Amino acid sequence: MEIQIPSLLRIKPHALYKVGKYLRKSGFHHVVVYYGTGIKDLLGQTIEISLDSSEITVAVEEEVHTNAIEDVIASAFRLPRDAQAIVAVGGGVAVDFAKYAGFLTQLPVVAVPTAISNDGFASPGASLTIAGKRASCKATIPYGVVIDTTVIQGSPAQFNYSGIGDLLSKYSAIADWKLAYHTTGEPVNDFSVMISMQSVTNLVNHPVKSVTDLDFLQLTAGALVMSGVAMEVCGSSRPASGSEHLISHAYDRLAEHPSQHGLQVGVATLGTLWLQQNPNLEIVRRVLDETGFTAYVSEHPLERSTFLAAIAAAPAGRPGYHTVLSTPGAVERLQTYVETDPTWEAFLA
Repeated sequence: MEIQIPSLLRIKPHALYKVGKYLRKSGFHHVVVYYGTGIKDLLGQTIEISLDSSEITVAVEEEVHTNAIEDVIASAFRLPRDAQAIVAVGGGVAVDFAKYAGFLTQLPVVAVPTAISNDGFASPGASLTIAGKRASCKATIPYGVVIDTTVIQGSPAQFNYSGIGDLLSKYSAIADWKLAYHTTGEPVNDFSVMISMQSVTNLVNHPVKSVTDLDFLQLTAGALVMSGVAMEVCGSSRPASGSEHLISHAYDRLAEHPSQHGLQVGVATLGTLWLQQNPNLEIVRRVLDETGFTAYVSEHPLERSTFLAAIAAAPAGRPGYHTVLSTPGAVERLQTYVETDPTWEAFLA
């Protein structure tokens, strides 16, 4: 199996000013630029100056408003043949749009995320809408990832809390993967496990856990890149996604107003770790408190009845995907725990 990992990786303050320099060093002189909605107004001038100063020409520039697969396909096949790379500047929608366009055209993609709310910007998949429903599609893992930590520092705090929740969920995801191995014989890729666990360990051990601290944001962004690479190494989402993600996806389907993906995942992780009798539960609780995640969610709680319904609906969301929720009686035990334990008052209303 051929494994691809990002060849260009820059995570530092003011990296946005050097995007053109990074592209030229990689041999790209003629590129396509996709902007997320509203991002060009905020950062477009900086990108344009950076590209112009390095004599990078823009073949096509497009603002992305949707992740509908038909729109991605139409855009991808309009791209000129002499384009050398796709640059995506924005949030998850723009990056997923670019990654799938890169997959269709075989063009390298340079992701320039303006938020680090989950590990999707560095993963080999794309979340797209097909016939009105969200689906995860195989896509190109980015050739490059450029993250300006000063931009991340200035983004709304919930995006950074979301990234923290997504990272901490790796404890649950890895435990589910190992459970699937012991129960169904599904193979486990040990190197992917090591990468994934190292990403979350770096976060847990960092002495300053503030979403306004540039060093902490740099570490968090790098850890999310490692999570994406772990998925590429094993060819699946197993090292990054388990029962906690199934609950979050079910919540997305059931809630009238879903929250940030990583916020939902972080909350669900508290339940799945308890269900697994996972020794890392107390570590996760502590880090959620230390980073401010718990305080933020307590002010913006998930809906209790919808969360309970999401637990029940989660296993059916991905048939054949064995997790702790596949264990007989597990759904009912977790629901009872959520209904009766006072811990949940900080996260559900």
